[in-house]
Amino acid sequence: MPQSCPLPPSSVPGPGVHPLVALDRASVSLGGRRILDAVTFRLFPGQAWAILGPNGAGKTTFMRLVRGDIPPDQDGAGRRRYVADSRDQSTPLGLRQRFGSVSRRDWDFWRGHEAPVTVFDAVCAGFFDSRLLHQPPTPGQRRRAGVVIEQAGLADLARVPMSALSEGQLRAALVARALAPWPLLLLLDEVVDGLDADNRSLALGAMAVAVASGAALLATAHRAEDVPPGVARAVVLEGGRIAACGALADVGFFGTAYGGVQPQAVSAGAAGAAAGGDAGPAEPVEPVASGTSGGSGAQAGCARPGGEPALVEIENADVFLAGKQVLAGVSWRIRPGEGWAVLGKNGAGKTTLLRLILGEIHPALGGSVRRPGLAASAGTDLRDIKTLVGFVSADLESAYPPATPVCDVVASGFFAGVGLYFPPSPQQAEAVRTTLETFDLADLAARPLGSLSTGQRRLVFLARAVVHGPRLLILDEPFSSLDAAARARAASAVQGIMARGAAVILVTHRARDILPGISRVLRLEQGRARESAA
Repeated sequence: MPQSCPLPPSSVPGPGVHPLVALDRASVSLGGRRILDAVTFRLFPGQAWAILGPNGAGKTTFMRLVRGDIPPDQDGAGRRRYVADSRDQSTPLGLRQRFGSVSRRDWDFWRGHEAPVTVFDAVCAGFFDSRLLHQPPTPGQRRRAGVVIEQAGLADLARVPMSALSEGQLRAALVARALAPWPLLLLLDEVVDGLDADNRSLALGAMAVAVASGAALLATAHRAEDVPPGVARAVVLEGGRIAACGALADVGFFGTAYGGVQPQAVSAGAAGAAAGGDAGPAEPVEPVASGTSGGSGAQAGCARPGGEPALVEIENADVFLAGKQVLAGVSWRIRPGEGWAVLGKNGAGKTTLLRLILGEIHPALGGSVRRPGLAASAGTDLRDIKTLVGFVSADLESAYPPATPVCDVVASGFFAGVGLYFPPSPQQAEAVRTTLETFDLADLAARPLGSLSTGQRRLVFLARAVVHGPRLLILDEPFSSLDAAARARAASAVQGIMARGAAVILVTHRARDILPGISRVLRLEQGRARESAA
């Protein structure tokens, strides 16, 4: 298995052109584990590379090593060097301010940061290699910030706090921040996950402009459509080593079990509704029921005709956050066994709707949320009701301390809390073990959450969501950051829960992620809901 990445003769720059970054048999060990092993790589100015590989292969660590966030092992066997002003140096001193990056760590920081830092100020901080702005930007920097904010489709949100952005809007803001300092190098880790079609197109277009202007680019991806335009080369990592290197079309990653697309019989109507994130259904659809309030498509009711009560009933719900109306007159009913896709652009209110169902936020006066089908089994205490619900979201992931063992994260699904405060029963412990095996996570059971890759972490929270056999499964972009093999395992587990009668609510921007059995669509547009049958 190769551990170096030689350039083909046609790609070797001319005499006198120095690499921007060079790794020579560089290794990285974290927490007593070898994450990267004797990697050799040269990145020359203006080159664009895709960094590919299965979950846990070492892609994010590779990006952090290149940027200078972490050092290589000081074992005398390998080294890292940068070239600044034709001089070799072992640190990125003088270069980091022009190494723009987007990573999961950035996302976690802003999701946990409540201070009212505006999008404009956060983007300006990118000029100084800082997340927060500690000095005034120059007039030229302010103009540049305005340009990249517009390129990212966020012109109307420039003065909005970062903490008020949706997941997709936050990712777009981080892309703008990375583009701000006229970068010599862009390092983008799964950057388009969570973006709707419009923002995705804008972000990829802005990256293409940066590459065309001479910036080097490293971008991780698990799907072929996520590779930015202009990227012609690829490195494939497996087990911390370079398994393949060369032309993107030749490395073969997207034809493997890790990079391919799992076969799925996607509902035609639901797929059409998700295509492009904001496109309409492929075929005309009939309303589920006529609505009477707020433009929503369904009238709330107490029970299925002659059947069980609805799991959740929302009627005429308005939701205001930070003084802004996010949901308007939403009425919706989720019945046992139903499969729903919730679609809409970034900022349409999808995540807010899920939080409303979970009881994390409440409707304004005049609206209501009831959970009769769940209360019939668990009682009316919301804490007990939530033990019948499985939930996956990026916000939930970021709420767990990095030191939490994987097995404890999964076991906490029985108790619907963040963290494990009660020892699981023998039956629950056995369910945790079995679920970890189902997701191919058994070898990670004792590992701390913070030591996992983004994709591995997402699988852990999918395991947490299904371990207790929920009656309602709520999935907010559940397949983000997963390689194809992991997506297939996750999809199989979700379909198994559906086969046992659970209702599923799936938020996604990708038609390919809508599973068989998802037969209904709720579309959100500027906080208003419209139902349709797929």
